[in-house]
Amino acid sequence: MSRSESGAHQRWPVLPLRSVVETLFVGLPVSRHQAKEGEKAIHEPVLSVGDLEAGHIAPREKLEAVALRPGPLERFRIHTDDLLVSCRGTVLKVARVPESETSLLVSSNLIVVRPGEKLLPAVLLALFRSAAWQGRLRLRVRSSSGLVQLTVKDLEDLPVPLPPRELQEQLAELIDAEQEHHQAALRVAAQRRALVDGMVSEILLPVGQEERSREPGNE
Repeated sequence: MSRSESGAHQRWPVLPLRSVVETLFVGLPVSRHQAKEGEKAIHEPVLSVGDLEAGHIAPREKLEAVALRPGPLERFRIHTDDLLVSCRGTVLKVARVPESETSLLVSSNLIVVRPGEKLLPAVLLALFRSAAWQGRLRLRVRSSSGLVQLTVKDLEDLPVPLPPRELQEQLAELIDAEQEHHQAALRVAAQRRALVDGMVSEILLPVGQEERSREPGNE
């Protein structure tokens, strides 16, 4: 345990994650619910680990729709402020569900952590992203060919310090501001890359050059 963790534990009560959250569950096993050809089906987008990037979730309209057999799917739907933790894949990922993505289905390569009343979602997100928790989770990883494999049980007893609500709210403001700044930086970086790529294309590939290169005799 690090000095910072030890200090926090002395100042505030510490509870296992299972006592702090409303629920933890693994997402939908898509292959078991996928409709076969000719079967009655509903088509719904399903979030997978590949749809999590830099702590954010791909927009609903960019998700692939899957043909599923009608059935008890509601328990696999996510709510606003749920945390999604990758349990399979090459890296550990975590993201917080925005209001725009609520009610989506998630696949079984994600564990859903639904925060309770004791800890604000933003603070719990920061704990999952922290070096201390990332280190703990890596020690629990079951690896096959370098792939991450975590279970709900691996998360249940993670130690959660519970600071006063006022401090949680201050931390949450800081965390949310950092998230907004990070996203703004990503947008600026994407715009800069597009600008540079466009400039290079204009210099090296003048309009019409590509078409001329494809004309008979020029190949």
